[in-house]
Amino acid sequence: MSRRRWRITVLAALATLSALYPITSLFTDSTWLPSAVLVVALVAGLGLVGRGLTRSRLLVVLVQVLVTGYVLMAVWAGDTFTFLLPSPATAEAANTLGLQALETVQRYSAPAPLNDGVTFCLVVAVALVAIAVDAVAATWRAPAAAGLPLLTAYLITAANGDSALALRFFVVPVALWLAMLHTTARAQFGRWGTTHAAGGGSIEEAAHDREALRSFSAGALRLGAVGVVAAVLVPAVVPHFPPHYLTEGLGRSTSGAGGEGSVGFNDTLDLSRSLNDQDQTPVLTYTTTGFSRPPLRVLATSYYSRGQWTAVGSAAEQADSPAPLPPPNQRRDFVLSVTNNTLAAPRIAAPYPVVAVAMEGTPWAIDPVTRDVRVGRSVSSYRITYADLAPTPPQLRESGKPDSPAITGDDLAVPDRSRELIQRWSDEVTRGSSNPLDKAIAIQNHLRDTSVYTYSLDLGEPLRDSEGRLLDPIESFYQTRRGYCVQFATAMIMMARAQGIPARMAIGFLPGQLSGEEYIVRASDAHAWPELYFQGYGWLRFEPTPGVRSGSPPPYAVLGSDSGATRGGREVTESRSGGAVTAAPTKATKPTVAPVTQQPSFLDSVGQAFSLRNVAVFVAILIGLLAAFSMPITAWLLRVRRRRAAVSQQDLIEAEWAELTSHLGDLGIAAPPGGTLRQVRERYVTDAHLDDDNASAMRRVTATLEKSRYDRPEQTSAQEAVRLHEDIRAIRRQVGRTRAWQVRARSFLWPQAGVSYWRSFPGRISARVPSSISRRLPRRSTRRR
Repeated sequence: MSRRRWRITVLAALATLSALYPITSLFTDSTWLPSAVLVVALVAGLGLVGRGLTRSRLLVVLVQVLVTGYVLMAVWAGDTFTFLLPSPATAEAANTLGLQALETVQRYSAPAPLNDGVTFCLVVAVALVAIAVDAVAATWRAPAAAGLPLLTAYLITAANGDSALALRFFVVPVALWLAMLHTTARAQFGRWGTTHAAGGGSIEEAAHDREALRSFSAGALRLGAVGVVAAVLVPAVVPHFPPHYLTEGLGRSTSGAGGEGSVGFNDTLDLSRSLNDQDQTPVLTYTTTGFSRPPLRVLATSYYSRGQWTAVGSAAEQADSPAPLPPPNQRRDFVLSVTNNTLAAPRIAAPYPVVAVAMEGTPWAIDPVTRDVRVGRSVSSYRITYADLAPTPPQLRESGKPDSPAITGDDLAVPDRSRELIQRWSDEVTRGSSNPLDKAIAIQNHLRDTSVYTYSLDLGEPLRDSEGRLLDPIESFYQTRRGYCVQFATAMIMMARAQGIPARMAIGFLPGQLSGEEYIVRASDAHAWPELYFQGYGWLRFEPTPGVRSGSPPPYAVLGSDSGATRGGREVTESRSGGAVTAAPTKATKPTVAPVTQQPSFLDSVGQAFSLRNVAVFVAILIGLLAAFSMPITAWLLRVRRRRAAVSQQDLIEAEWAELTSHLGDLGIAAPPGGTLRQVRERYVTDAHLDDDNASAMRRVTATLEKSRYDRPEQTSAQEAVRLHEDIRAIRRQVGRTRAWQVRARSFLWPQAGVSYWRSFPGRISARVPSSISRRLPRRSTRRR
């Protein structure tokens, strides 16, 4: 294998890594990078071995794809293999990882969190780019075209990042690509030389060729430098156009011009006008793949001041990235398609929580704190993927104390003026409840009791205290027990906060009415509800508003007979007709004892160590090592076989001599073709620069070989064979010390004895097959009848 091919392969691998390295800026963690380095090294090694064994370019690429794909599947889905081979479950596992990566890309802005799915897809992308670059640059010997896959890898980051990439991200891969071009062009330029004879003018001609080659290299370097500088400076002066992203995620833009719409929400969230609106013009229409119809949330806020809820600024400034959603096994994702939307920018209506957004031609973003979807201009149609959270009451009861960066001081703030009333009120309602869920349900059911509270859009005259001052709206609601969704939701939020449960206000629309195959939402469907935070599950909706103008509570907020929640030894149930809370005595139950977790036994540990996935990974690594050292192992096995096949001292001496000439040839010292044994000896002594001792050893070796070949067999003693072996070892040690480390490494990893064996392997097989067939065929009789 030529030195240029080695150099091109290494440069292609380094260029691939440098072009893919900027992707680290798109994610919060770079733990995928070592796996990417190993994959690129595997692809490069397979390419080197394949190109040394066969001249079929397609076969080399096919081997790279199959072996790399097998290793990736063994590492990421090895436990789904059947007899160390991929199964249909392997495809399902890969599909699950891909969906997980897609969900992350669609949900988060850069830098996004890293998970198994994202890591798997990144490593697969690295493998594809590495195979493409290696195939074009080294296998097809067209490094100029290798710039296309390198540019694709670079654009993945440039198109999805939220800021311009650093200059080093561009210069390094370009410099390596230019180095590949220069190496190939220099090798092609070197073929133009005509100085092969050792005549009188050969030295001058060789010097002229070297000077021409240096001039060529200098011109190429200058041209490459000019190209890099132009590529850096030109984008700085041309206008920047809006980016177009590869997927709906990562590189989202929040800028854009405002739009006009017929319906909007003011910042103080006063819904009385919308609730009293008798206009039947639809605000929007939609279809959904979900079985239930959750409310469509427009915005959420935690800021309450002077009796009003206010959406202050952009919540995107308060956090770096959205809080992660519960895992897929705790939710189900559905799609909601909206048409004829008339909401004014920058807001749209969507179920909570939003997983992904599909919206053509409109800049949008998901608020990191509230997960509200904001748009740059009004949009008439869009598609939302949302999650239907389904935590069970036992899970919420065991969720623990809320502790998350998503919780701000506003989420627990209670007005100072009404603090004492709210605390006393909430303590009374939640008496006997020992965990946040039971407290939240107690507050919700208390407010839904129609025998105590009345739903009404008419709040009556404002109440005043003894000094003539207007009462705080919460105090007024406490006394009148009358209000609509905003008052009921505010009361629950404040009582929950008084019990240490983070809570905030959400505003949007009820699900609307079915008309044909679509649901129609009107302005009168405006609604407000509280959202409470539970550790591990995020913000969950509750429904304290009674009457027909409210939504139904979600399943986890309804106390059923099988919920297991009790309050002071009495089970709490909810009336389906009026929402009133009633209590019934229950039998005492024995406390449940959590099962003791047993430590795994030694056999269990051994079983885990020898699981199918671990065995598959071990086999994949073993196959990779065998492939990397296949040529040295083959050459060693051939030497062992030849020594064992020797039946006399002469055969053993010939094997020693063949091993020496093969090793010297691998080190770049070739014997003259057609030369005598003594001519070969003098060439080795001269070209290997042997010292006096090793030159004498070389003469003894050739003398022993001549005696073995031309004298009687019994004249060659065993002592001479042993001495020959020692002389050959000394010669090999000295020649090895004088060679460069690159030459020694190549002679070890790519011995010509192993390469020649595998190159001739197809021919030997094809020669044996016809002969074996001919032996099995019946012979025709040549005798005439």
